[in-house]
Amino acid sequence: MKRRKLPRGGEDIIKVLDKIGAMTQKDILASVKQPERTIRYGIRRLLEKGILKKMSNLSDMRSVYYYLAPELRNTFEFLKDKEKATQSV
Repeated sequence: MKRRKLPRGGEDIIKVLDKIGAMTQKDILASVKQPERTIRYGIRRLLEKGILKKMSNLSDMRSVYYYLAPELRNTFEFLKDKEKATQSV
């Protein structure tokens, strides 16, 4: 698959969502050490590219949960490297 150009902060967002699972934008901002504007832009661009999906937060309808699209998870080399490291241990 052709390598995708990720937005700034996109790799950090993908790694956090892969490790923890679905999160709100506020939770992602707390987990990633990037400026708020960079993360908001990264989330927006990843949604446009179809890398992230969103679902309603039924406990707080003002926010949504973002998660990594399951069908695209294996397309990122930096996630595959992490899998290999955990399998060899």
